[in-house]
Amino acid sequence: MSLSHPARLALYLTAVVAVTLVHLPVPLLVLLASILLVSGRGRIALLLRAARPVFWVLLLMSSGYLLMGWLTNQAVLDTLLLINLRVVVLALLTAWMMRDVDLDRALAHWPRARRWLVIVRGQLLLFLRLGRDYRHAQRSRETVPPTLRQRFFGSAAIGLGALDRGVHNAEMVTQAMRSRGALDD
Repeated sequence: MSLSHPARLALYLTAVVAVTLVHLPVPLLVLLASILLVSGRGRIALLLRAARPVFWVLLLMSSGYLLMGWLTNQAVLDTLLLINLRVVVLALLTAWMMRDVDLDRALAHWPRARRWLVIVRGQLLLFLRLGRDYRHAQRSRETVPPTLRQRFFGSAAIGLGALDRGVHNAEMVTQAMRSRGALDD
């Protein structure tokens, strides 16, 4: 029996809330294993897709916690295990939902939510294109690979450019939708 897309989205949202209520590592480990078993084909690719965006954040946060624990002489390993497991489970649930749920179908009964989905997708495509264009421009101008400092400055510049462009485009899209009565529900 296959679940409808709105039911899948509702299950995802329920699971996210339920995971945030779990405060023990063992149930989170069991949940992680269960999700991997139930998720179907491409489990390893799904896990890698989920872990890739959160890996560096978790590494940085864990390093900070370990340093704090060492400096204050407190045990932080249990807390770190719980936080890291919870984030990985939430990331895995989200990657699974993004793979298996058609958000257009799931939000078919909520026109306002679908309109916001259009705005979010437009912004996402804008940021992807902006990042790609920046990488191509940087490669076309350089004769030697940039130093770490130059990459940091470049990342800061692209971040500011993305923020400025995103705010501008969001205002334009919102004004265009409002002028056509799309946001007047």
